[in-house]
Amino acid sequence: MKHLFSIFLLTFLWTSLHAAASESRDKYNFNSGWLLSVGDKSGAEKINYADADWKEVTLPYAFNENEAFRLSIEQLTDTIVWYRKHFRLPANNHQKKVFIEFEGVRQGADFYINGKYIGFHENGVMAIGFDLTPHIKYGQENVIAIRIDNNWDYKERNTDTKYQWNNRNFNANYGGIPKNVWLHVTDKLYQTLPLYSNLKTTGVYVYADDIHVKSRKATIHAESQIKNEHRKNKFVSYQVEVIDRDKNTVKAFSCEPVLVKPGETATLKAAAEVENLHFWSWGYGYLYTIKTSLWVDNKKVDEVSTRTGFRKTRFGDGKIWLNDRVLQMKGFAQRTSNEWPGVGMSIPAWLSDYSNGLMTACNANLVRWMHVTPWKQDVESCDRVGLIQAMPAGDAEKDCVGRQWEQRKELMRDAIIYNRNNPSILFYESGNESISREHMLEMKAIRNEYDPYGGRAIGSREMLDIREAEYGGEMLYINKSAHHPMWAMEYSRDEGLRKYWDEYSYPYHKEGAGPLYRGKDASDYNHNQDIL
Repeated sequence: MKHLFSIFLLTFLWTSLHAAASESRDKYNFNSGWLLSVGDKSGAEKINYADADWKEVTLPYAFNENEAFRLSIEQLTDTIVWYRKHFRLPANNHQKKVFIEFEGVRQGADFYINGKYIGFHENGVMAIGFDLTPHIKYGQENVIAIRIDNNWDYKERNTDTKYQWNNRNFNANYGGIPKNVWLHVTDKLYQTLPLYSNLKTTGVYVYADDIHVKSRKATIHAESQIKNEHRKNKFVSYQVEVIDRDKNTVKAFSCEPVLVKPGETATLKAAAEVENLHFWSWGYGYLYTIKTSLWVDNKKVDEVSTRTGFRKTRFGDGKIWLNDRVLQMKGFAQRTSNEWPGVGMSIPAWLSDYSNGLMTACNANLVRWMHVTPWKQDVESCDRVGLIQAMPAGDAEKDCVGRQWEQRKELMRDAIIYNRNNPSILFYESGNESISREHMLEMKAIRNEYDPYGGRAIGSREMLDIREAEYGGEMLYINKSAHHPMWAMEYSRDEGLRKYWDEYSYPYHKEGAGPLYRGKDASDYNHNQDIL
């Protein structure tokens, strides 16, 4: 009898917790149970869902991931592949909203749900989301399918323009769905997702100001873009809870109820001073959970958890401050795929922490990702291990014009919205090489619109001569700036080592001498400490 009562109690508690969670929002890991087919499919195969010859995979999974380090990146297989997943949602979810979030697909992808075409995504880097609500069969089987073209020479279909960062020199072509997928089930009154591509929504924004490091206090702000897709007016209360890493609530605050009309999009805000804060820093990845919730008639209808940290930054006078201390930037310029041999980039989160933690363990405080935005798992990993990031949008080795410049701006906008709550990002990189003053102003305007309070500098390499850039850097020599914060970017490359190694250490050479570069004179590269 006692055993039966225990089973009943556990069942009751599980059911109650599940019901409570479902009243607000459910976020499902959507990585398991996918099917993969390499090669294109006809229309009949696409619609009839014959699965017999498809390979079962668990995402994230790049179809060519086992080629990692076995082939040079320019030789990675590029072809068309299909991914497919069968799934069901409870019949009682029919009054809910259903969104799917892909952290990234490579390169151009067409999406179908139950045989219906719902849209495409082409930049190969940033996350994409879709509202599946009109297409879901509740209580029945649903099938989502994605056709992905991984061609190295892929061009934007509406403009016939190649993406500058789809480049064989640095952007390893791990194709298909090499990043995580999530399913979100919400009330019809909900906080939006930070997915500007397709959904055109900006989600939650959390930041701190009036920061006092020594006294350990700051004002914490939370802002949520919300939508009311009910047919009635809703008086919405917005509540915020700050929870430390020991799961203790350190502050709760709210704003007055706001009237949100049917079909209306609004932004709700709340702020409060919080004391006894732990500030995020290099090697100290202290993170808080910020729960933002919507309440109607004293009932919680939606809740979002945001993991973030708080830190104070300043950029100027040729220096960089973190939490009121000047910091010399030193670290790595890592290929954004950050892959492991034979596994590729689609590794578990613990391995990302191990990989990125190795950088802090060897006294690096910065990783400068090469040319393209890192995936969310690496961004969050750097938050945890306390490793500062420079986040690019997407580029190659030069500025660009026309549609390619518009592509870069759009990617920067989407990447900022998606990653602006991650404290490890201190720098937004507008280009791997210098861009024009006019382009720098455009990038600053994007930062100012979508992340005006995040405490991040925006600039690029070789930008010391343009005052509008907020930081700069050099690759092959050390320079000084009385105005711009800067660092010696990629300082640990072989040619960089020659700056400070002495004549007893390889690869010493006299000033101006040294090996040829691609068979040509390389005296501009072959400096040593004699000129410092």
